[in-house]
Amino acid sequence: MLSMPLMLEAQEQKEVNLQGVTVNAARVITKPDGKVLIPSEEAKKTSANGYALLDKLFLQGVIVDAVKHTVISKDNRGGVQIRINGAICTKEEMLTLDPNRIKSVEYIDNPGVRYGSDIAYVINFHTARNDEGYAGGMDLTNTLTSWQGDDAVFASWNHKNSEFGLTYDFNYQDLKGSHYREDADYTLNDGSHYLITRQDLKRRDRNFDNVLQLKYNLADSASYVFQALLTTDFSHDPGSYRSQLFSETGKEDVTTWRRSHDKSTSPVLDLYFFHQLGSHQSITANVVGTSIATNTYDFNSEGTDYAYQVDGNTWSLTSEAIYENQLKPFTLSMGARHQLKYTSNEYTGDVNSVNDMHNQSLYFFGEMKGRLKTLSYIAGLGASNERYRQGDNHFSYWLFRPKVTLSYSPSQVWNIHYLFSISQHISQIAMISDTRIRTNSMEWTVGNPNIKPNSVLENDLHITYTKPRFVADADVYYKVNRDCNMASYSRGDDNQFYYTQKNQPHVNLLSIRHSLYYWFIPNQLVAGYDAAIYRFFNKGEDYSHLLTTYDLEGFIKAMFGNWSFVAQAYSGFRFMEGETRNHQQATSSISCGYTLGNWEFSLTWQQPFQAHPRTNKAELVNENIHKLMLLHSADDGNKISLGISWKFNRGKRYRDIDRTMNNKDIQTGILK
Repeated sequence: MLSMPLMLEAQEQKEVNLQGVTVNAARVITKPDGKVLIPSEEAKKTSANGYALLDKLFLQGVIVDAVKHTVISKDNRGGVQIRINGAICTKEEMLTLDPNRIKSVEYIDNPGVRYGSDIAYVINFHTARNDEGYAGGMDLTNTLTSWQGDDAVFASWNHKNSEFGLTYDFNYQDLKGSHYREDADYTLNDGSHYLITRQDLKRRDRNFDNVLQLKYNLADSASYVFQALLTTDFSHDPGSYRSQLFSETGKEDVTTWRRSHDKSTSPVLDLYFFHQLGSHQSITANVVGTSIATNTYDFNSEGTDYAYQVDGNTWSLTSEAIYENQLKPFTLSMGARHQLKYTSNEYTGDVNSVNDMHNQSLYFFGEMKGRLKTLSYIAGLGASNERYRQGDNHFSYWLFRPKVTLSYSPSQVWNIHYLFSISQHISQIAMISDTRIRTNSMEWTVGNPNIKPNSVLENDLHITYTKPRFVADADVYYKVNRDCNMASYSRGDDNQFYYTQKNQPHVNLLSIRHSLYYWFIPNQLVAGYDAAIYRFFNKGEDYSHLLTTYDLEGFIKAMFGNWSFVAQAYSGFRFMEGETRNHQQATSSISCGYTLGNWEFSLTWQQPFQAHPRTNKAELVNENIHKLMLLHSADDGNKISLGISWKFNRGKRYRDIDRTMNNKDIQTGILK
């Protein structure tokens, strides 16, 4: 769901008495790269975890689903980084985050060069810790109308400068309500049309994920922080399947089957160190080692029986270091990030391929930020190098990556942001492989080892008008992807169709967005909307596609005492990339929450009065292949989820651990 408005009055003044002196502290603080939000006590009191609190904040361009525990960019500009005290956090840490310990939420919509590529938004929670004492609890979210849920238990113990933590998270789904229909029109070599319809008769999608995390912190009161984090993730699909009615030109209908199962194990060791050098200098270092072992099996009986198995292994070592000097009148930071990665995937069965890939990434960056009266600025410059080698195929790609953000506040109610940046986009490792996989009886997916990264140029103008009970935003954004990885379809002499990716002219995006929210009762009743219009420009080697779309989201939220109520609806993001138009799921929900001491309860009704809502619609408009693809899900219709959270905390206040980096590798390189 789209994130809900702040449970605080924008620019509301909070009075704090200090020995007879009244200090006014703004609830929303504007920064050159975004905002700092001070959540109200009502928002924290009625939130069970980090996702629930984010769902009560108004963060333009971000979609928060407090039930599925996801945070994504609304308009696909890039990824969303979530951090706790500066460190990139896991879903398990978000589930166990105690909102009552949150002092502020930093929302960065213009991330600096140090955050890396493909990052559109950064959300950073600043929290307080405990000294002598312990904490623990559970956070359970389970759907009552289908078999899916996400349950976590956690415990931590603090003694002097040390903290020990243990978290276990179990995520599961066993769904049978999805229905997929595909109508395909293939143009053959002789100019004739071959029509195929594929529609589900029976379907089962299963997955069970177990995550165990051990954490140790050692922190001096002012000098250093050391953290060791060991995480083991075991994911298992014991068997999913799809039975489809297959209809094709000139032949009788038949029933086809698709079956798959997989399992993966991924231990991660993360070592982090921060050291304060005097009063205004610091150095931060992070080293992360990741191993991913994956075993998958896929079977498809369409046309002829086709089955293959993949035994995959990936190892990576990521290291990063940052130096920061808080000079006057600006702060200077410099750093470097390096990754070595080796991927070995062996395909057997009807796919006979061995992929041994070596990847190396190197990134240097520097950044300066400061203020000149009413003008704040951030100026950064990065240089990155991506190296890849697989057999005789290899490349080395260099890119200089400047980034400038200017923030001007002509008055207390107006703020104008401008962003210019050049970053890079890298295809998933799987598409760089030289493997070929049959998708169905007519189509294949083919890797392309010659794909190279590409530059991404962004311009963003953001204007905000803020009054105590009224906030309005307007945003104009233009993104240029030159020589980027785009879809390419070809037809063979045997009337088989091959999908791959190639570097082609461009995929560009222009968007205009406006949002508004108004507090009818400060900190208790708020309503608003978010609307946007998009223009997509897709230019390939042999095609050109344009598309104009819009989306609209509206919400209303009320909080009274221990109760909270939310109602919202979103039209779904519609976009075009390459030769595929896509309309993501339109969503609506009604939720209610109640707090009782250390217990918090929530009940959410998603997609009300819809038995089989459409979860996705896509259309492929290639000159030789036209497809209309529809996915509906009874599991998502009239979906009711129950959340139960219980937390306890005993101990004194502890200094914050301001961790500013974390690196984790999740790409297996397996082509599907």
